[in-house]
Amino acid sequence: MKRFTSLLAVLFLLLASTTWSQQLSKRITDKDVIDMTALGLSDDIIIAKIRAAAAGGTLQFDTSVDALKELKAAKVSDEVIKVMINPAPAAAQVVVAATPISNDPNLPPPEVGVYWKNGNSFTRVEGQAISQAKVGGKAGSMFTYGMRNEHWDAYLDGPQSKNVIQDRQPVFYLYVPDGASSSDFVLISLEKKGNRREFQIGSFGGITGGKSGVKKEKEVAFTAEHAGIRTYKIKLNAAMQPGEYAFFMGTGQSSTMAGGQTGGARSGGAAAGRVYDFRIPD
Repeated sequence: MKRFTSLLAVLFLLLASTTWSQQLSKRITDKDVIDMTALGLSDDIIIAKIRAAAAGGTLQFDTSVDALKELKAAKVSDEVIKVMINPAPAAAQVVVAATPISNDPNLPPPEVGVYWKNGNSFTRVEGQAISQAKVGGKAGSMFTYGMRNEHWDAYLDGPQSKNVIQDRQPVFYLYVPDGASSSDFVLISLEKKGNRREFQIGSFGGITGGKSGVKKEKEVAFTAEHAGIRTYKIKLNAAMQPGEYAFFMGTGQSSTMAGGQTGGARSGGAAAGRVYDFRIPD
């Protein structure tokens, strides 16, 4: 029995020794890298082989100064040598947004638009592009033989906005497009006419020719404070009366609108823009 046990022990040692020898023979060494380089294999292939062997624990590199000299003499590339020194895959690259984004909970989401500071939360004021406009003041121009301007009015469908602001002196935040600022926005009161709301975006004809922009008396004064990346805090200078309002962001483009009236053919108006409308209820 003892002889049998001893025989088993000897066989186990022989098998272990054979397996260890085989593993040693499979290890990738500096010489293997030099040989692969001499064969003309690309760096990508050699690096893939090294990393595969690293995962299996079969690397046996000498990266001492003397060994590095031999590798360079054998024309092993720096990229391969760097992987020999540290075979771990490179960390995934972190892509940073072109425009930094604020994660401050006291600021609105980093999405272009207008937000009402409703208590501790932000309520988004839904916006829409201006796509509808009409000519106003035709009768006045006709009866004054063209001495009086006609005007272009943008209008929004519906007698009232779906965005309701339950505050007479609300605080708003603007998250502006890249390259814009709060000065590109104007807060205006809208005129209710039938089943729509209107505001003037330009005039033409008359003695003074054309003008571009909203009517001054329709503007609502506010102060803007830079609060964060592309973000402005808007404070109203006075309480608002119940009614229909909108933040208007024009593109700054001009449009030549045919006036054809006595007193000048020059004309102007905001060719495009975006409005963020809301109402203050009674």
